Amino acid sequence: MERKEFVRAIEACRFRVNLAGFLGKLAAALCVGAAAGIFFQTVSFVVPFYYAGLYTILALVLAVLTASVAAYAGRTGMEQAALVMDSFGFDERIVTAYGNLEKEGAMVELQRADAMRQLQAHPDKIRITLLPPWKRIGSLAALFAALLVLSLLPSETKERAEEAHSVREEAKEKEEEIEELVEALEQLEQEELAPEQQALLQEMIESLQASQAEYQQAASSDMVRAATEKLNYRYEDMGSQLAGLAQSLQNGAAVSSVTAESLQALAEKMQGMGGTQLAQGTAGQSGDKGSNGKNGQNGNGGQNGQGANGQNGGSGQNGQNGQSGNSGGGDGDGGGDGDSGSNGGSGQSGDSGSGRGTGTGTSSTPHDYVSIPNDIADSGNLTGNAVDHDASEYFRGQNGLSWEGTHMSHEAVIGSYEQNAYEGIAAGKYPSGMEEIIKAYFSNFD
Repeated sequence: MERKEFVRAIEACRFRVNLAGFLGKLAAALCVGAAAGIFFQTVSFVVPFYYAGLYTILALVLAVLTASVAAYAGRTGMEQAALVMDSFGFDERIVTAYGNLEKEGAMVELQRADAMRQLQAHPDKIRITLLPPWKRIGSLAALFAALLVLSLLPSETKERAEEAHSVREEAKEKEEEIEELVEALEQLEQEELAPEQQALLQEMIESLQASQAEYQQAASSDMVRAATEKLNYRYEDMGSQLAGLAQSLQNGAAVSSVTAESLQALAEKMQGMGGTQLAQGTAGQSGDKGSNGKNGQNGNGGQNGQGANGQNGGSGQNGQNGQSGNSGGGDGDGGGDGDSGSNGGSGQSGDSGSGRGTGTGTSSTPHDYVSIPNDIADSGNLTGNAVDHDASEYFRGQNGLSWEGTHMSHEAVIGSYEQNAYEGIAAGKYPSGMEEIIKAYFSNFD
């Protein structure tokens, strides 16, 4: 019984000695880790260093691990703990008794009993301080305070680092998304398709790879946004082409139904991923541009045109698809921002009435034309029949001078140019940053 109590006393002393050693090493290691964290935080004020916080945490974690390993490797054993106890005035009684712990004999038992009596008589004699010196604790507190201030202090450099990281993460997600689609197209390309169909798939792959390269080079949120707008348009365009290709395969091409279904599924996926709905500028689509009286449904023409024998002489009926809404003449202005009426003459598709002035209104009738001559000479990008190109004659039509040839509304011509422009954006034909300018230009025609 006496022997077990003696051993427990030494073990208790050893635990306190080892704990004190670990805390001392931990305080020293954390001082080093905090100093390293201060260095990383200071660097983040000079150069964009997004991972300064992460590196600081890693430095502190490494400090704790280092202190733990060092404390375990240099831990105090039972005999060393007995020597520590003797250093408090027991004159080597403890270490001697511990050395003879397994021996028997009257002298050994007497010596052990004397050691136990001394321990019981002076229980407060052994004092082992657990905490490190106050100077080390103060240094550690000061370093952590400085580290906290630096980590919370905002700066433009830190904001740039966060923005660059956000851009890189968003671009990386898009690159992975594109890579999946490229792999899907490459698998479809291996199917038994016609040469022109495989060429179409290869063109799509190259277009997607061009978008992938744009994301890899993106260095700002504006560049990512521009690349995303291009990619969305490409998704919609490719989705339409794949849907058409799938339909042609389902209509009798000599391929498996699985291939056609795969094409259709990929087409639907791309169309769903194209988040930007691009205006096509075509006439009469769901009332597009109808608010301005151009090629939209329900374009009321020439409201409140007051002329002789022509009350409301321009309104007629609501113009379905830009028709039957010609504004009539009269001493009044039609409401809205639409096209001007018919030269102040007779009101069309409404109560006839002669009058003075031009009646303006919200007519959706495409009566402004671009005249395309019958014969166009070859020149550069223009092709056509050059026979009798000098024989084109103009004539006076109902609304003024015109020319022989095909008449197209200016809205249709603008729509065609607009579509070609968006296709050029999707193909990457224009310099970076011009996409928004081009879109803004055509939006003015709306």
